[in-house]
Amino acid sequence: MSSLKGKIAVVTGASRGIGKGIALELGAAGATVYVTGRTLEEGTSPLPGTVGATAEEVTGLGGQGIPVRCDHAVDEEIIALFKRIRAEQGRIDILVNNAFTAPEGNILEGGGFWEYPISVWDDIIHVGCRSHYVASHEAVPMMLEQKDGLIVNISSFAGAAYAFNLAYGVGKAAVDRMMRDMAHELRDYNVTCISLYPGWVKTENLLQRAAEGKVPAPIEKGESPRFSGRAVVAIATDPKRFERSGQVLVVNELGREYGFTDVDGSQPGSLPEQMGLI
Repeated sequence: MSSLKGKIAVVTGASRGIGKGIALELGAAGATVYVTGRTLEEGTSPLPGTVGATAEEVTGLGGQGIPVRCDHAVDEEIIALFKRIRAEQGRIDILVNNAFTAPEGNILEGGGFWEYPISVWDDIIHVGCRSHYVASHEAVPMMLEQKDGLIVNISSFAGAAYAFNLAYGVGKAAVDRMMRDMAHELRDYNVTCISLYPGWVKTENLLQRAAEGKVPAPIEKGESPRFSGRAVVAIATDPKRFERSGQVLVVNELGREYGFTDVDGSQPGSLPEQMGLI
């Protein structure tokens, strides 16, 4: 694995799930990682994980983890985060926009949009898309100063085809369009902007719902959250990464291209394969 020693990264929504997996792999590659999220203490969320615990693991893997409590639904807290990074580091090399608010109810179970509260739209779009815009807005000026940077937006195949819920799909499609337009406006500044499509990921939420029989497919063939992290590291350390700016990239395809595997040494298949559809 190539080194990211000396690089400054931010991973939003990294108390658990894909965000945590990405933060850990960036740390394993030697990066300093600002780990953001709302959970400071165990027991305050129905799922395990805190920003502090993730940051400790990042440091234990060889990087430097810095926990920051940040509600990505609040612009002022995002702005304060990047002001802090400028003061402490003077730069940012990698921004991973991953923050997402799971609305009340289980959108993985499907159902018509009229069956959900209207607030589901706001929950998904505000944090799952708008907060990415705000974070990028604050990070890019530093990247322009150093004439280099990488923005990774964690998206989903729902951005390209129906999955789970109308608002979820619209939110992911918006993330992808935002990524393309950001890449267009950053084309002269050597700042790479991509969307990343993970597969069927064994997050804490998915494992819990699977135990309750509330997911639409078995999870045995799914991938770990750190598989997405290895994809981010592969892109971040690729000297030709700017050629990919404006593209949607699929995690398992990157694994085959760059030759990295999941934590158990496996090479996860495509999403349909993981979900038992083919």
